[in-house]
Amino acid sequence: MAINPKKASLLSLLGITCTMFILNSCTSAPKEDGVWIPLPKDTSALGRINHFIPLDQIKKFRSSFTADRDSINIKSPGTFIPNSEAFNKKILVEILKDPKCVGIRVYYGVLNTGNRDEFRLMLVGVDEQGKDLYINRKSELATQAGDGGFGGGEYGQCDPPCLK
Repeated sequence: MAINPKKASLLSLLGITCTMFILNSCTSAPKEDGVWIPLPKDTSALGRINHFIPLDQIKKFRSSFTADRDSINIKSPGTFIPNSEAFNKKILVEILKDPKCVGIRVYYGVLNTGNRDEFRLMLVGVDEQGKDLYINRKSELATQAGDGGFGGGEYGQCDPPCLK
């Protein structure tokens, strides 16, 4: 049985094209603005918590907080407690992209501005053992505290505005 040369050429061309497509899809570089965030297996107590809160509960908590905050602000006018703080996606991704990071810890702090004391939120990553994970100021991840520009996220956008 003779093989049709045109058919053989077509099949060869199709095979080469498919191979090139598969190889190219496996080696294509990620988008410039993209980042891969690993989701490590987390068997810790933190990993077992369902953090979902229904909207009606959010509204109830916020309402209670507002009443307490207003009371504190009246009793201590030199203290500023914002309604909320928003953080951009860039700092959240920077914290979460550490392969050891299984969550985010929120620390509360006070910024002494001279005119008033501002309650502020600070964000750091947390590993499966509950240890803080710090990022490097140069966006290189680090897992130890200390000198050298290691830290976390702060200076969220306050409502009402915080001082800078």
